[in-house]
Amino acid sequence: MRTIKNILIKIHPKVYEPAEDSELLLDNLVNVKNKIVLDVGTGTGIQAINAIKRGAKKVVGIDINPYAIKTAKENALLNKLKLNEDIFFFESDLFKNMGEIKNKLNINRFDVILFNAPYLPTSKEEKLEKYLNYAFDGGIDGRKVLDRFIDEVGDYLKENGIIQIVQSSLTGEEKTLKLLKKHGFRAKKTASMKFPYEEVQIILAKHI
Repeated sequence: MRTIKNILIKIHPKVYEPAEDSELLLDNLVNVKNKIVLDVGTGTGIQAINAIKRGAKKVVGIDINPYAIKTAKENALLNKLKLNEDIFFFESDLFKNMGEIKNKLNINRFDVILFNAPYLPTSKEEKLEKYLNYAFDGGIDGRKVLDRFIDEVGDYLKENGIIQIVQSSLTGEEKTLKLLKKHGFRAKKTASMKFPYEEVQIILAKHI
């Protein structure tokens, strides 16, 4: 168990443990006060929990990993949040189950959508154990999941909504900005953290 930015987090061997990229988003979260937030790839639930602590009206965390959903629910309770009242977690491969989730919660679209993407370029030899691999594996060019997310995210965002994406410079900053523009967003890099072989970036996007 760890405390990160005043958030108590229980970790699980099959769930991505929050690292520097997670903290970068925690520190640079947009204003979510009284807003409805979707946290895609929620993992331990740390971003969803942070959003509630920052005043979000309602937060939904989704993840393809069932162990992540179980862990995120436990972490919400550890932080004394009202699970299934203002913070919710559901299993979903990106937006696959969002129709059912939106109907259940009576939510149409979201004000803010967060995504700490699985952004590492990954060969077959570099793949990890199944559930952990979901958190890292971005395919050969690092864009396999991120591009799907960008293609679909506009269907779930309010007209003046905001997207925050965490990605690596290895994934291609300009590629992300161009694809977002193609889908009707104005996007820019708003924060970054440099490492010897890459830069972890936050890309913020709004409807044009």
